[in-house]
Amino acid sequence: MIEDCNSFNKNKIVSVSENKRTFRINNTSLFTINKVEVDGCYISEGRKCDFLFEIIEDEIKEVFYVELKGKHIEDAVEQLEATLKACLELHKTIPRSCYIVASRVPKLSTSIQKYKKEFKRKNGVLLYIDTRQKEVTV
Repeated sequence: MIEDCNSFNKNKIVSVSENKRTFRINNTSLFTINKVEVDGCYISEGRKCDFLFEIIEDEIKEVFYVELKGKHIEDAVEQLEATLKACLELHKTIPRSCYIVASRVPKLSTSIQKYKKEFKRKNGVLLYIDTRQKEVTV
């Protein structure tokens, strides 16, 4: 569990926003959620995503990596991959998923499908790409 640049809570809704882009967790099970500010705090050098969330019951049961981005999806993919690599030892055996919330994403274009497929092949982690807002329920 990450204990730097973080905050714990059991709120029903946990969210982060930046420039009209929002990632929101509907915490219906009232798990403890460890919100970690990655960019500029937990990881200070190199490429990294904006946030990660550790979903905790008695131990970490799932991790969400989140990048809030403008329109440069390829940059967001690289940032998520770098963060996955940096946190690999910590989260290796825990189910992980990655989220890009962008201002503009061509819906279901072949390039978006290619990013998702390649990301899963390279990292063994599902990638979700949405416009403006993404909600996840735990």
